Amino acid sequence: MEWKYTVDPTAETPVMLLNNDIGVDPTTLNGIDGSLFQAELMALDAMKPRSIEVWINSAGGNVDDGYNINSAILLSKTPVDTVCLGMAASIAGVIFQAGRKRIMMDYSWLMYHNPHGGDDQKLLNIMKGSIAKMIARSGKPEAEILTMMKKETFIYADEALQYGLCDEVRKSADHNKKRLTMLGEPGEVSNFHKQANAVLNKLLEKPKNKIMIKVANKLGLNQDASEDSILSAIADIQNKAKSDLEAAEDRVKAKQKELDDAKDEMEKLKKEKNSMKEEKDKIQKEKDSVEAAKNALQKEKEEAEDAMLTEKCKNMVEGFAKAGRIKNDEKTISFYTELAKAEGGFDIVKDQLEALPLNKIAPVINLGKDEKPKYTFAGQMGVIANKLETQKNK
Repeated sequence: MEWKYTVDPTAETPVMLLNNDIGVDPTTLNGIDGSLFQAELMALDAMKPRSIEVWINSAGGNVDDGYNINSAILLSKTPVDTVCLGMAASIAGVIFQAGRKRIMMDYSWLMYHNPHGGDDQKLLNIMKGSIAKMIARSGKPEAEILTMMKKETFIYADEALQYGLCDEVRKSADHNKKRLTMLGEPGEVSNFHKQANAVLNKLLEKPKNKIMIKVANKLGLNQDASEDSILSAIADIQNKAKSDLEAAEDRVKAKQKELDDAKDEMEKLKKEKNSMKEEKDKIQKEKDSVEAAKNALQKEKEEAEDAMLTEKCKNMVEGFAKAGRIKNDEKTISFYTELAKAEGGFDIVKDQLEALPLNKIAPVINLGKDEKPKYTFAGQMGVIANKLETQKNK
């Protein structure tokens, strides 16, 4: 097999180099073929070395190729450690999290962001969730990882160790030191190094830029702070400002949600109020309907009672007409019937009609010598007629 990404496949711990963009550019044919890297790692696994190391210095690239490499590391029976030697950004940072042991040099850094490219938003959302799950091997909650990806977060080695995104940080100062032969007494070598470094630094030292001194003072740093330290401090300020802005936006969203909830509650109360008004109107309508029905029944009752009284009076008057006491025609019968219907009129009309002789002339009531008649039949009929007229005018 031709080994393209492995330094020495026969080594006790072979090293595989992930030191380019992930995915082959069809134009330049440059980049790491994810499927080929996967096949090569599986071949190493079959050779049963003690362990495998994947050295990473990549800006990321094609997610599909990254899946192949990530899966090969996870499914290898041989323990695979990942080592970040510079940058492990985007999908390369995701692959870094697949290692059994995740090691970073003190100058290296990680970067995570949401996947992008293409027009299929649904596919991008699926990839975002998938990548978040792969990073979640670090033990961080997926929600926190998704927030980190959304902000396009850069993480230095010491921060990665603190956040649980790596297991070890190797100090670059501990590697590749020049070894001097022991000259003189023990301890002289280290003294020689200090003196030599001091001389060398003095020779190479450049005049400090006054502007940089002012910037360092403004940032609260020592005047001798390096440009990297200043840039790091500025990056921290930018990240904090970005975090503060996002926190402010979150608070605005929370307040907007409270306002929307209050509006919804007001709308709900308004609907309840309208519903109560409709129910009240319905009850009032039912009440009015019952009252109308009651009035209709009362009217029917009064009409029935009036019809019964009319029938009673008419039957009485017709009896006297048939007996020849009054004229037997419709007008006369109607007149006496209406008089009899007046309040208290029935008995009076009956008594008077009974007192009429058969020749229809009212009898004269005989009184004492000095007495005047208190009433005559005609007079009494006038009283009844007046009562009847009064009742009609009420």
